[in-house]
Amino acid sequence: MNPEAIISSAKKKKYLIISEPELNELLSHSNIIIEENTYISDKIRLLQFEDVLIIQEKTTKNEYLIRVMKTKKEAEELIKHRLEIYDKMWDGCGCKVEYYE
Repeated sequence: MNPEAIISSAKKKKYLIISEPELNELLSHSNIIIEENTYISDKIRLLQFEDVLIIQEKTTKNEYLIRVMKTKKEAEELIKHRLEIYDKMWDGCGCKVEYYE
């Protein structure tokens, strides 16, 4: 799928699982606003494609997942929450990231 089709599909769902080639295509046509290394599950990114904000992350099942965000603040809060969970995981808390919620 091209980036427009990926975004169109993602807008209709809570999240969308995309392939690595689709991710690379999306990355090549997007601005990376935030990029944080989770050190556990690759990177979490806030992307902007045209006027659409997208969170992109890699799940523990090695799936590339994207979700459309309403605002930059909402996206930043999700990234902060994810990073807090990953930090606790390093400490052996036994917690998990709920990617599919």
